[in-house]
Parts: sequence; structure tokens; C-alpha cells
Amino acid sequence: MWRRRTALAALLALVSVLGCSSSPAKSDGAAGATGTAGSTGTGGATGSGGSGGSGGSGGSGGSIGGDCTPLTNYAEASHLIVDVGWPAGTASMKGSGQLHIWGKAVFTPSGNTLTGTLQACGIVLPATTLTALGGGGMILIEVPTAAWDAPSMPHFQVDGTQTGPNIGDTLNYGWAALVGFTMDNAATAAWPTSNTGITMTNDAEGDNHPGLTSIPRSGTGYTLPPTSILQMSRADQLYIVTRQVTSVTLTRTACDETSGSATFTHLDNHVIGCHVMGASDCMPTEANFIDQNRAIYDITGATAKTKIIDASATCADVRAALPM
Repeated sequence: MWRRRTALAALLALVSVLGCSSSPAKSDGAAGATGTAGSTGTGGATGSGGSGGSGGSGGSGGSIGGDCTPLTNYAEASHLIVDVGWPAGTASMKGSGQLHIWGKAVFTPSGNTLTGTLQACGIVLPATTLTALGGGGMILIEVPTAAWDAPSMPHFQVDGTQTGPNIGDTLNYGWAALVGFTMDNAATAAWPTSNTGITMTNDAEGDNHPGLTSIPRSGTGYTLPPTSILQMSRADQLYIVTRQVTSVTLTRTACDETSGSATFTHLDNHVIGCHVMGASDCMPTEANFIDQNRAIYDITGATAKTKIIDASATCADVRAALPM
């Protein structure tokens, strides 16, 4: 998150936007063959009529791959893998890598209409490399995994459609996820160019800091972000906000699994505050320096997988169900 293009949302913002895809045509059963007529008996007697052929079996009532039991209410884990690149910055080098985003959705189908809620359940970011001007070393921003199961973590509306509940059927759904703040017209509003444009913040995980607290890794080649070009102090906590507006197009590969593609309308973030190592919270100018030098991502592609899980599953269960 050291230099990211606003284009990350949950996380954040674990993440799942809408569309409708037609299902494959279902073949009808072949008609049964008609029995041959009986031949005429000798001496003018009429022969017995031939027996009728058995009727053909009906076509499959499900989709092309097999039938699954329709569910009235279910939970699923999701894992998005996002390929990104980022340009060189004042103190960072050009690079590329992958983001991993997990979420837990709870759906209530009505026919082939899907409605539900989504909870962000994890994110893994790629490391960026600092130039000599930035002091060298790598920056890797991590969100503690325990944060995702905090009772205060938000839930988001998910809407979409499916062509059916069976293997081979398709699903389209999406969501807009804001973590650490709120904004009007979340799915379409322009993203603020500065962290000062984020005004309606909240405490996502309930740790008495605004936004979502992330921890830069330190040691063994990793370094903390400097709070100014002079590098006189470094931040050991970053308070971030994220927006993720995402849609997925999936195919059922098993009764309890899907896979397909993901499209990000927005994947945005800002650093709205920080904590100086060995001291107190950053001054606004220090937080702004880190924000203006965060990694700015270009998304080059994204895939998605889901798996049905128990309704009581935690975010730790979500990540274990669909690991990296």
C-alpha cells in the first residue's frame, strides 16, 4: 500500500458487480421409437398389433454438468486473486505482483435472484521496493488477521442472478464495500485525490483508531515507511480506508464451488493517519507524506473462486477454505 493506484476496496473491503448470463440450452429427451405393426396372418386372419416402443427418457432437469440440491440459504467463502502493476515513484521502484482478497457472503436465493450480505475477511498485498532516496529496503503492509472477525467490521449488500443451482450454471453478482469510512454514492463517486477528502471515517475493528489499522512489516529486508523525505522517523502503524466495487462472473464447477473472473470498477485506498515508532500518532503532514507515496495499482486481471461453508464459519475458516 506504499504506492497504490486508487482503483483498493476489502479490503479491503473483503471483497464480490451485476450482470445476467444465459444458461446453456437444456436438451430434451429423445422420443421413444414406435413399434412395428403386426404382419397379416395366413388365411386372412388379422395379425396382432406390434407392441409400442418404450418412451425416451427425459432430458436432464439440471444443467449440463449435473443436478445439485437448490439451497434456500447458504454461506460461501470467496477468494479474489488480482494481478497488479505499479509505476515508479519518488522513493519507490516500479513493480508488479498479486493481491489476495477474501470475503464471506451469506445468500438467500429467490428463484434465480440472489441477495445477501458480504463481510471482508482478509487481504494480502505485494511488497514494494524503496529507492536509495527512500532509504532502500522493501515495504509490506499487513492487516492483522484477527481484525476481520471483530464485531464492528461492516457488512455490505450483495445482489445478482444465477441461471440455476447446478454444475455448469453461471452466476453474476457484485458489491460495493467501504472499510473504515462511509461516502455517498459509494459505487460511482469520484475518489478523493488526497486523504483530506476522506471525511466520514469510522473505527472498522474497534481499536480506537480511525479506519482500519495495518502494520508494516520490519526486519529481514523489510523497513517501516518514512514519515518524510528526511527519514527522521518511521511509522509502525498505518490507519487506512478502502473502497472495493467488484463484480464476478462465475460457473459452478461443483455443487459447492464456483470459479470465474472478477472485474473491479474501483479498488481504492488512502492512508488517513499513522503512528510513529516509539512516539505518538503522526502529525497530519506525516500521514499525508505516506499517503502521497503509497503504491498506486494498475489492475491487469483478476480471478475469483468461491466455496460453500458453514453459516457459523469465521474469517479464519474462510481463508482456510480457499488458501493462497
